[in-house]
Amino acid sequence: MRVVALFLVFALIFSINTHGVKNFPTIYISIVSHNEEPNKQYPDFVANEALFWKHREAIVKFANMLYEEGVKYNFQSDWNFLLAINMYDKGTPSTNGKNLLRYLKEDLGFEIDPHAHETTYNYADVAYLIENLGVTPSNTVGGFIAYPPNQSKVEYFWSPITGWHYNYTWQAQILWGGATKWHKNEETLWVSGIWKPMDNENFLVHGDNAPLPHVGGFGGGWDTLAILLEKQQNGELEPNKIYTQTIFVSQNSLLDDEFIEYFRNKIRELSDYTKNGLIKWVGLEEVVKIWKEEYNEEPNIFPFVSMEVKIIRPKENYLYIFNREILKIGRTVIIGNINIEVKASCDVPINEVCFYLNDELMARDKKPPYEWEWKESAIGIYVIKVVAKADALIKSDEVEVFAVKG
Repeated sequence: MRVVALFLVFALIFSINTHGVKNFPTIYISIVSHNEEPNKQYPDFVANEALFWKHREAIVKFANMLYEEGVKYNFQSDWNFLLAINMYDKGTPSTNGKNLLRYLKEDLGFEIDPHAHETTYNYADVAYLIENLGVTPSNTVGGFIAYPPNQSKVEYFWSPITGWHYNYTWQAQILWGGATKWHKNEETLWVSGIWKPMDNENFLVHGDNAPLPHVGGFGGGWDTLAILLEKQQNGELEPNKIYTQTIFVSQNSLLDDEFIEYFRNKIRELSDYTKNGLIKWVGLEEVVKIWKEEYNEEPNIFPFVSMEVKIIRPKENYLYIFNREILKIGRTVIIGNINIEVKASCDVPINEVCFYLNDELMARDKKPPYEWEWKESAIGIYVIKVVAKADALIKSDEVEVFAVKG
């Protein structure tokens, strides 16, 4: 990683000297941490006060470090740790006499988000526990299942949620952390940018009428940030679009002082990027506000996984007669039956390629070569559209044709 960091610094210097940083879009980086309900990795903090205080001290150290470095922080907590704060934390000198959440919010200016697996406490219950500690919870969803579609919670968050344990209602306004269950095979969900997921079936498709924006995390690590920065320096990021990155931290990691210093050093390695506006450290609410005010809510879905799809037959502006390519003309004309052929490639296996005619699904092909024979009768103008799917990732291509088919 040191070699990567040096490369990025040299690339930055070169770009400043030859192009000017204004040609490169800013990457907005958010730091997010989670604790979980009791499991093999996390104790029952309510039943173990000593471990609660150990974690609290570690969070304070980490938060203070971020504040000193001018970095924002989204503290996302599940119910058990919050119950322990309610039970044990009346304030200490290290937090100016305030409980942990009030200190993070009031003194350091960080965002406090609910995080819930919704096994025994739901999002409204967790939001209530935050408010009971004297802090207004954000309206940011701190993680949820986005794929596969039959398990997706996208549409669930469109409506207000009422607590299972408490008479309290909470309404999501921002989505973050769209994932698969247990984070298995979720590379296709790694996206930089902000968009409004259309529905449960189409997480990575923007819907103008969908109510909630989602902030992409692009893999959530320093390694994927290095990749995004390299793409920035190579000119692969469009100047007028928003790009986002999360650095995700398990609360258990904060128990190691060396990890906190490692984190500080990673931030400092990027100081030239910060000074020149190539990156900006932001909270999740903050970056959505920037997206609305400075980017006019223009969606951006920049995937980590590379995927391409192209209709290779018929070609644009060619005449086809009974499946034979005749010559190039002013528009695409099809006379008689034709095989629609598609070239599709992806870094992960493609599930299927779907063929549409004027938005009507005509065929699916799950194996290359991807093709469909258009035999149906038709006269007039039609749009042939193909959609390739690789888990959550979707990419399409289309061509308008004039068809005469008896």
